[in-house]
Amino acid sequence: MSSSRDRGSVLAADLVLGCAIVVVLAAAAGAAGRIIDAGQSSREAARTGAVAIARGWETDDALARARVLALTGSEISAETTAGSAVVAVSVDVALPHPVARRVTISVRVTESVPVSPYRSRRDG
Repeated sequence: MSSSRDRGSVLAADLVLGCAIVVVLAAAAGAAGRIIDAGQSSREAARTGAVAIARGWETDDALARARVLALTGSEISAETTAGSAVVAVSVDVALPHPVARRVTISVRVTESVPVSPYRSRRDG
């Protein structure tokens, strides 16, 4: 039969384990949120730049518009072919790590938009 003193130590161990699990899950959720945010921002920036180029904007102007939507530190490039405008956005996302201090994940998104035969410079 266990004494009341043993039951108290088991409770303390369970509380410490429960706290550790909550901390790990919170860190994982935070890291996933940062990666998802980087992906969505990069996709929106790439799509906006590609649509602007496909509508006849100058490449520099379209990339400037895309930079407004991209995360700070993003690299943006464009390629135009006869049938489509392709814009790629890449950004390094720093994530906290308990041992290595920081881990960097690269997020790269590429969007391709067909070039409109009826190009315009409307902002829509």
